[in-house]
Amino acid sequence: MSAGSEAVTHEVGPHIPSMQWEFLHGTSFDFLWIHFGISNTVLSTWIFMVLLFIVLVLFRLNLKSKKWFFKTTWMIIVGGLYDMTADFVGNKKFAKKILFLVWGMFIFILLSNIFSLFLDWIITFTGWHEYLRPINSDLNTTFGLSLTIIVLSHFVAVFHRWIPKYLKWYFFNYSGHGVFEKSVNVFVGWLHLIWEIVKILSLSLRLFWNIFAGVVLIWMIAFLTGQINVLGLHVWEIFLLPFWIFELFVALIQAVVFFVLSSIYFKQAIEDHH
Repeated sequence: MSAGSEAVTHEVGPHIPSMQWEFLHGTSFDFLWIHFGISNTVLSTWIFMVLLFIVLVLFRLNLKSKKWFFKTTWMIIVGGLYDMTADFVGNKKFAKKILFLVWGMFIFILLSNIFSLFLDWIITFTGWHEYLRPINSDLNTTFGLSLTIIVLSHFVAVFHRWIPKYLKWYFFNYSGHGVFEKSVNVFVGWLHLIWEIVKILSLSLRLFWNIFAGVVLIWMIAFLTGQINVLGLHVWEIFLLPFWIFELFVALIQAVVFFVLSSIYFKQAIEDHH
């Protein structure tokens, strides 16, 4: 783990979050030339996971109850999610296997984005940016989510095509009708290998930059409108609310984009290449 910043300084003007996390004071240490510690992103994620766990437990208890209307509604929702996943993947049997993975990622990203928007209000009011940070505004988080999807899609590809065919596709796909076409396919396979690395970066950076930009926007607007007084009253909350609502829309869009791209990557993993 590379080092984040630990020192907290008093700032004049708006706090602009750094690109990397901040270690909580007194939690960092060195081990074998590596700097470890608990970051403000980790603390925010732990709080979110505890709240999410409580919600899931309550949801599970309600699901076990005799409220048949609730169960029926839940089954309708799951059926709709399954149909949507099957449409993207193009294989109903395989869609059942990845249903809860891709939609689990969707729910995690959506709820963590919404939770982070409430963190923005808390941080704006309290200035606790050294303790809390919107979860997906940390590149480590989005990179971990993206890496999980890409690695699992490759596991699926290995089991679907088997190792010889899987390796051949990327390293020496000498197939086609002529020498020229075969040579081109070999080069195309190398490009696909590079593209797998690019997919991790694009999937993680897309989510990171959109959420990080929203954090900067909200904190800047909060600072600028905080300088406005109307009859001696601070009304920056009113000016900030439209931007906060817009970021709710961004939170949903980014979760949908992550779901769609994840489904496409799994679809590509089970396709037969010739």
